[in-house]
Amino acid sequence: MNEFNLKKKQNRTKAFQKKDNILSQTGFDLIKNKLQFINKNFEKSLFLDDILDFRSEKLNQIDLCNFEKINKNNNKYDGIFSNFSTQINFAINLDFSLLAIYNKLLKDGLFCFNLLTPNSMRTIKNIFMEIDENVFNGVLNRFGPFHDIPEVIEKLNQNNFKEIVVGTEIIELNYGSFDKLREDFKEFGISNYNVNVPKFKKEFLIKTYSIFNKIIEKYNHIPVEFEIATFTSWK
Repeated sequence: MNEFNLKKKQNRTKAFQKKDNILSQTGFDLIKNKLQFINKNFEKSLFLDDILDFRSEKLNQIDLCNFEKINKNNNKYDGIFSNFSTQINFAINLDFSLLAIYNKLLKDGLFCFNLLTPNSMRTIKNIFMEIDENVFNGVLNRFGPFHDIPEVIEKLNQNNFKEIVVGTEIIELNYGSFDKLREDFKEFGISNYNVNVPKFKKEFLIKTYSIFNKIIEKYNHIPVEFEIATFTSWK
């Protein structure tokens, strides 16, 4: 089981992540779209995101709480929302995470959340596999964690959530330079949060720029795919 540096994630989120980045905005739009088809107003809602720019006429009071502090929150809510913020926590312990959320929901409360699936970043993962093989003589776990939709549905059912509905959306961003990709990943809050990160090698950076430049020269860009799964589930 992979271990993740949550402190690093919190620090990088505060330092670099922008609330208006395209990935976050797409996620919030998907949550808003789900709310449009729900015939209910939510008196008290909780968002588990560090950075929030979200408004909906169906949500009256909105509280914010990092997932790591959810068990210290003494309130209960008729709606809990997450825009990718549980991506790592679900990978650490999905059952524990779902139980913590379930216990903070009122009866008939909604849990609506976004996750990135394994169909995300496939092109760039393959590129870095080639680079790692060349520099480190083996493939490193640089991206993710990602979540399989059937596994999450199964765990939601096991933890007593009901009426589970999932929709998916794929967005593709095309990059004409490696520097722009690095800049955007910082703004998205995407980084390698694994505890076991390899020691930096200058050779790795040189090889990365070389391969990216060759691909861009041939195809004009490098695509980065994100498949977003938006779940709704009820207590």
